[in-house]
Amino acid sequence: MFRVVLDCVTQQHDQRLVVLALGVCALGSYAAITLLNHVHTAGDRSRWGWLAAAATASGFAIWATHFIAMLAFSPDEPTGYDVGLTVLSLVIAVAVSGLAYATVIDGGLRTRAFGGALVGSGIAAMHYTGMAAFRIAGFIVWDAALVAVSIALGCVLGAAALVVGAGSTTWRRRLLGAFLFALAIVSLHFTAMGAASIMRDPMTAVAESAVSPRVLAVGVAIGGLAILTLALIGVALDRRDRRRTAAFVRDIAAARKAEEQQNLLVAELDHRVKNVLARVVVVAQRTRDGSRSMDQFLALLDGRLQSMANTHDLLSRGRWKGVYLADLVRLELEPYLGTCEATVDGPNVLLSADATQALAMVLHELVTNAAKYGALSTPRGRVSVAWECRRNRTSQTMLAIRWQESGGPPVRAPVRRGYGTSVIGDLIPYELDGAVDVDYQTGGVRCRIELPLERASRGNLRAARTERHCPLPSGTAARALSSQ
Repeated sequence: MFRVVLDCVTQQHDQRLVVLALGVCALGSYAAITLLNHVHTAGDRSRWGWLAAAATASGFAIWATHFIAMLAFSPDEPTGYDVGLTVLSLVIAVAVSGLAYATVIDGGLRTRAFGGALVGSGIAAMHYTGMAAFRIAGFIVWDAALVAVSIALGCVLGAAALVVGAGSTTWRRRLLGAFLFALAIVSLHFTAMGAASIMRDPMTAVAESAVSPRVLAVGVAIGGLAILTLALIGVALDRRDRRRTAAFVRDIAAARKAEEQQNLLVAELDHRVKNVLARVVVVAQRTRDGSRSMDQFLALLDGRLQSMANTHDLLSRGRWKGVYLADLVRLELEPYLGTCEATVDGPNVLLSADATQALAMVLHELVTNAAKYGALSTPRGRVSVAWECRRNRTSQTMLAIRWQESGGPPVRAPVRRGYGTSVIGDLIPYELDGAVDVDYQTGGVRCRIELPLERASRGNLRAARTERHCPLPSGTAARALSSQ
C-alpha cells in the first residue's frame, strides 16, 4: 500500500507543484489553528466572525492543496473540471470545517477529538467531490481498501490536530497542531490518489463546458492569496496575543513584587514602631526615676523625645538607608552653636539605622550634660568631636569616636549614676558590642567610644576622603554650616 502511494507521488506528479501544494497546506493549516485559538479570546460579538475566518482558512487550505496537487497530476490525456462540483467541493470544505470548529470552541478533550474527526471527514468529502469533478477521456476505478485508509488517516490526524492545537495558548502546541492538520490533508489526498486508477475509454470525451487546468490555476491562485492573507492575519494575532500574555505576566509579577515589597515595608514599619514605643517607654520610666520634680521630669523627657524625633526625621530623609556620622553630630550640637565653639572632624561614615539611633541617644546625653555642667554652659567653652577608623589587635576594623570638652567650668565626677550616665556608659556595649570610656578630668570631660565598624556602618566608608568642619563659628554662620 505504501509503495503504491509513493509511486503515485513520485512518478505521476510534477514535484515542483507538489512542493507548492505542501507549502500552501502548511500555511493554511497554521492560519486555521491560529484563528481557531483566537476565537477563545474574542468577545461574544466577534467570536462568530473569527470562527468564520478560521473555517475559511481551513476550507481554502484543504481545497487549494487538493487542486494544486491535481494540477501536479499529469496524465497523458486531456483533462478538465466540472464547474459545479469544483465549487461544491470548496463549499463542503468550508462548511464542514466551520461546523467542526463550532463544536470545539468551548469543548473538552473528547469534543476536540470529535471535531477533529469531523474535519477529517470534511477533507475526505472535499477530496472525493473534487475527484468527481475531474474530467478525463476515461473513468476512475477506486481501490476500496486505500479509500478507507485515506479517510481513516484524515479523521485520526484531524482529531489529533485539534486535540493538540485547539484551546491552547502556547505557540509550540499550535505549531504541532498545524503540522498534524497539514499531515491529515496531505496524507488523505495522496493516499486517495494512490487508490485511483484511470481507465482510458476512447468513447469518452472531455466536455467542452469543463474548466481547463489553466482556468482552475487562476482559481487556485485566488484561494492561495486568501490563505496567505488569513495566515498573515493569524500571525499578527498570534504575536499580539503573545505580547498581551507577556505584558500580563509582567504585570502579575510586578504586582506580586509590589505586594511583597509592601508587606515587607509594613512588617518593617511595625517592627520600627514597636522598637520606638519600647524606647519611649523605657526613656519615660528611667527619666521619671531620675527626676527630682515634675518640671525636671518634663524638661528631661521633652529633650530626649525631641532628640529621638530629630533622629527619626534624619533617617526618614535618607529613606532609612543610613545617616552620616558628621550630620548626626551636627544635629545634636545645633541648639548650642550660637554660644560655643565646636570642631567636627572625621571620615565619611554612613551609619546604619540601629547605630544612628543608639549613637544619637549617647550624643544627646553628652550634649545635655555639657550644656548643664560642662563646656556648653559657658561662652568660652569648646567641644571637639573627632573619629577615625583603625584596626585593633585582632585585625577588626573599629570606629573610634572621641568627645573632648575644654574651656568650661571645673569638672567633678557625678556622685550618683543617673539615667543619662547609664545611657552613655551602657547603651553602646549593649546594642553595638562596643566600649565606652568616660574620663571626668578637671579641664573637661573626655569620652571615648569604640565599636566594630561592621556593626556601625552600612559599608559606605570612604576613608580616602575626609570632611573637616573646624572650627564652627558662633551665630548665624555656624547654623548655616551645620545644616549642610
